[in-house]
Order: sequence, then structure tokens, then C-alpha cells
Amino acid sequence: MTIVEFLNARLDEDERASRAVPVGTRGRERALAEVAAKRMIIQGYTRAHAASMRVLEPAPSSPADGDPWSELLAWRRAVKYVATVYRAHPQYDRTWED
Repeated sequence: MTIVEFLNARLDEDERASRAVPVGTRGRERALAEVAAKRMIIQGYTRAHAASMRVLEPAPSSPADGDPWSELLAWRRAVKYVATVYRAHPQYDRTWED
């Protein structure tokens, strides 16, 4: 299981649990917003990963394109930080902490 698959599964669980709470309950909307924010981080990482993989197949680029490897590293760190919230889960992989 990849870190992205792991996180998507945990966020699906969190979202289901948050939606089960009655509307208007304190914290429900915040919990759903937190799930949405974490999903955006994971999507950013996935896009950065895809962009860095395209670098392996060189195409014309300009200096304005930036360094896709640095961007990928930054997103990867963010995803790892999100994953630590679920450290107690049996499918959590401690190698993600490296």
C-alpha cells in the first residue's frame, strides 16, 4: 500500500465519521474542512510526483518551470506529516517517517 492509498482510505473513514454526526454539531464542519484540506495536499503531491516523472522523459523547458524535484520533495514532506496523524493505525508504515 502506498502512502497515498493509505491516506485516501483514512480520509474516507474520517469523512464518513464526520458526516454521521448531525448537521450543526460543533466540530462537524471543521472536521469535513480538515478532510478536504488534507485531500488537497495529497492531490498536490500526486501532481508534483507526475510532473517530476515527466522530467525523466526530457521535454523542452524554460528556466521559469522551476525544479520539479524540489517541489516534489516539499509535497512529499507535507504528505508524510499528514500521515503521522494516523501513526497508531495498523497499516501505517514507519518508513514514511524517514
